[in-house]
Amino acid sequence: MPQVPSAGEPVSVAGAIKVGNELLAIEDAAGPRFAIDLVEAKFRVPRRTEGLVCRSGVLSRLDDARSRRLVLLSAPAGYGKTTVLAQWAEHDGRPVAWVTLERDDADPATLAGSIATAVARIGVRRALDHRFVLVIDDAHMVRADVLGDAVLGVLDWLPEGSQVVLASRCGPLPPVGRMRAQRMLVELGVEDLAMSGAEAASLLRAAGLELEFTAVQDLVRRTEGWPVALEFAAMSLAARPDRPEREAPFAGDDHLLAEYFRAEFLAALSPPTRRFLTRSSVLDRLCGPLCDAVLDCQGSASMLAELSRSNLPLWPLDPSHEWYRWHGMFAEMLRTELRRAEPEMSLALHRRAGNWHRQAGDLDRAIDHALCAGDVEHAGELLWLNLPRYLGEGRNQAVQRWRSGVAEERVARCAPFGLAMAHSHLALGQIALAEQWARSAAVALPDRRRGGRDAMLAGILLIEAWAARSGATRMGEDAARAYELLAHDSPWRASCRFLQGTASLLTGAAADAERYFEQGAARGVLLAPDVASLCLAQLAVLAVQHDDPETASDFARRAGAMVDQHDLSENPASALVFAVSAGAGLREGRVDEAKAAAARCVTLVGRLDEFVAWYGAETRIMLARASLALGDVAGAREQLADASRVARRTPDVVMFERWFEEAWEQFDRRAETALVGVASLTTAELRVLRFLPTHYSFHEIAERLHVSSNTVKTHVHAVYRKLDASSRSEAVANATHAGLLGW
Repeated sequence: MPQVPSAGEPVSVAGAIKVGNELLAIEDAAGPRFAIDLVEAKFRVPRRTEGLVCRSGVLSRLDDARSRRLVLLSAPAGYGKTTVLAQWAEHDGRPVAWVTLERDDADPATLAGSIATAVARIGVRRALDHRFVLVIDDAHMVRADVLGDAVLGVLDWLPEGSQVVLASRCGPLPPVGRMRAQRMLVELGVEDLAMSGAEAASLLRAAGLELEFTAVQDLVRRTEGWPVALEFAAMSLAARPDRPEREAPFAGDDHLLAEYFRAEFLAALSPPTRRFLTRSSVLDRLCGPLCDAVLDCQGSASMLAELSRSNLPLWPLDPSHEWYRWHGMFAEMLRTELRRAEPEMSLALHRRAGNWHRQAGDLDRAIDHALCAGDVEHAGELLWLNLPRYLGEGRNQAVQRWRSGVAEERVARCAPFGLAMAHSHLALGQIALAEQWARSAAVALPDRRRGGRDAMLAGILLIEAWAARSGATRMGEDAARAYELLAHDSPWRASCRFLQGTASLLTGAAADAERYFEQGAARGVLLAPDVASLCLAQLAVLAVQHDDPETASDFARRAGAMVDQHDLSENPASALVFAVSAGAGLREGRVDEAKAAAARCVTLVGRLDEFVAWYGAETRIMLARASLALGDVAGAREQLADASRVARRTPDVVMFERWFEEAWEQFDRRAETALVGVASLTTAELRVLRFLPTHYSFHEIAERLHVSSNTVKTHVHAVYRKLDASSRSEAVANATHAGLLGW
């Protein structure tokens, strides 16, 4: 065998190459020294099958990687690695040497011979002197050290502009750390090989399916773009009668896909490993300590690391590879296997998982697992204890989702769960449902043997205080009783202070109201931001009553910021915050912001028709004031009429009459302005008025009118006086209402 030249030296013999530690001298496939009987399929680029989707996105990635000497495609079975490389070989333009590895290639000499044979099929001189691509498919069939030596040997003599491409079901096999650092390597994994929505739609059309866009998107989401799962989905859906997307969604336990999963992934596993897979499938996220606790075993961290490097759809979730997750459809199949093999284990696994997550502080998963274990009582306790946080963070949807998974009668028999639902519906603006669930909780409470009765009784009193069926005075009394029943650090105490403050405000005790609202805001800022925002909004209302517009605007800004920070803008009970924010925006000349806040308030108020009467009345009155100042007279009248209608449902409220009088006085002033003030505006004042809706300063207006800045100021002050306005924005709003301006 001739001596193989070192890297960079010219090749002195026709077919001398080095593959790993093997020295091979070969000639062109047509030469006399190459007379081996080959298995054609091993060295042939797979032919393209009709109907296959063109993977244009992945092909583009491969084209962009032409400058990298090594390309790694690594993903479990079914991700179309071979198909993608075959499509790439068709249009790349360079000669392609292809070898599909087999078990016999585990021997270094055999592997070197296979690679040399693949290269020889495109011509040795052509390979050694020109650019080409060497594709090594099914690279997982060979040990990492053997394959690594071979690949490094090929890279040592690879001509400039050539590439080695490895496709494997396992993780990166050669030692690639240095190549990553030197940017000699490009890696394509599961996310790169997943099908897009457009590709999935093409695949489904090829199967004769024309699904709606949303149905295709949902299928891509469920399959996570796994090509083989989409293929089986197309088969399964095509076999269904009319409108297949409207039936039960395609899932991982579909018999076609499940059979594939069993054959490709489970069949070769040992019983202990298979048991690890099925039992761990109850977890949506996996780590070593969690699996040790739930599966009652040791060494789970090492097991997960090993499995993630194998031909299994187990994905790391963090850079340190501490947390993992199963592919969603694969996990569905595993859970079905668990029910068949160990039907009694599922509940125990969920109980252990719930306890572990509760101790780790992950309450969402603790509740999920408690419900899966059938422990409604424990789930209800966790939900009730942490409900202020869920509501304060704008996560009422999650609360409603947990409820939807439990039969209504079971929730009704569980006092903490029923009470959680009462306050969840209250946050949605559904007072009748809130009272209904509170009554169910009150019925179930005497039978409760566990602790926490005082806190739950306080929760029932809070619902009664919000409803205020017996008037504002009783509302304050119920809130005070609830406050005394609660622990000192209970986040529910913020709600008590808000309701006590509101009762004081509605009955005319402004000093008490201010004190309660301040305490409620301080208590709720961390643990109940939804309540804190309402306390700040009420403090803004009080500041307006005290004729302190600057303080009112400050409270309104803080309330609005809290709503934004905690994603509470969809919460109907945030309507009052937007009403006072609209008023604050007008006072500060931020007309656009004021209009946006008023519009948001109108939307939320529309959901409050059957909500708490006093809240609906107060919010509508504040909204009517802002709407009138913005020139929306019809809208303001409508809000006042609705406020008058609902205000009668709450007795002994002395403030409503005062607020209604102030609102109608505002209407009267507006009418007087329209009749008298407008008519007295001079031509010079009207010219200045035209510029007030703009962002021009008085100096800039003066330049455009060719007058002095002092003249402009004089005219502006006259406009304010004649339009009964105290600010530029209010003058614009009043002039718009009078027909002098238009937006």
